[in-house]
Amino acid sequence: MHFAFAITEFFPYGGAQRDFIAVANEMARRGHQISVITMKWHGDIHKDWTLYELGKSQSTNHGRIKALSGYVVSLKKQGLFDAIIGFTKLAGLDVYFAADPCFTANRFKGLNKLLPRYRSSARIEKTLFNNVELKVFFLTEHQRQQYQQCFEIETQNQVVLPVSVDEKFHFTQARLEAARDWRQQTQLAENRILLLFVAADFHTKGLDRIIAALSALSFVARSQFELWIVGNGKAAAYERKLQQLTGLNYQFWGGQTELAPFYFAADLLLHPARKEAAGMVLAEAAAARLPMLISDICGYAFLAEQEALSQVLDENNCISELTQVLNLHSKQPEALPRTEPNPLVSAASRAVFCADKIEAWCNS
Repeated sequence: MHFAFAITEFFPYGGAQRDFIAVANEMARRGHQISVITMKWHGDIHKDWTLYELGKSQSTNHGRIKALSGYVVSLKKQGLFDAIIGFTKLAGLDVYFAADPCFTANRFKGLNKLLPRYRSSARIEKTLFNNVELKVFFLTEHQRQQYQQCFEIETQNQVVLPVSVDEKFHFTQARLEAARDWRQQTQLAENRILLLFVAADFHTKGLDRIIAALSALSFVARSQFELWIVGNGKAAAYERKLQQLTGLNYQFWGGQTELAPFYFAADLLLHPARKEAAGMVLAEAAAARLPMLISDICGYAFLAEQEALSQVLDENNCISELTQVLNLHSKQPEALPRTEPNPLVSAASRAVFCADKIEAWCNS
């Protein structure tokens, strides 16, 4: 069969992008023909795949999404594919991997309904879900219920994905020891608590909140920490602010294809996100048994609730609560122990699960 995979922009570091490429690779491994529909593809693409690259012809985000959505519809009318699987909300999809919260339920309210970018997003979402044949992968049960409140989705056309991450993220003593050896060679100073932040979008995932919390600490308290920032976000503005935080060590690592060692090297994952439908970084941290401090907006917040050493922060009071917790840790600077194994995270392949379901849906 011929499957097209659609995404706004592909780069190898984002959570949705990693799911996208894993599922596409699994479908290719099974012998299916693969095409990709996107605004921009960064890096190499498989030689046997066909790339439909629209380009960034619009000046606004909502303009680009609208253009890409129209492009998907135009390609679908040509009958080129057996199914189009999207990791971005776009009209014309046959299968939607719900990487984002329900826009209609969360953001299309009050005066927002008057803004062109909000109307455009709501219209695309409505067009997508008005297709009664649409198949949907949800990341969490809460997310599924939100969409179900706004749109009618047939039971047989939806599934909630299990929380699963690659086996290499799962804790072993050998992985911990290897990462700690690497940390000792790499960390800027010894005997500091290593804080880890992993994100493709620094603002959405709350890097500014982390900086604000650290700035509220005393020089002595701040001197107990080193912050590692992993991701290909725009670093310049954040680095200027971090340079002003005397006593703090920090490193920007850029985008990384091998993330597992970072989870084993760190003492705490910080993820005070403003928007997070699920949070693959939380699942990866839980698999590595790394304690985490996260906002309650995260769909996978229930993973942190399972762990005594982790804490879920009130979204409306995130900076203050994060400051308090970090201040407490600064007074006990010894390395945190690893959490207990989290029974909610498996090593089963999410890509295999999705590929099985897509084939079943398309063959029914």
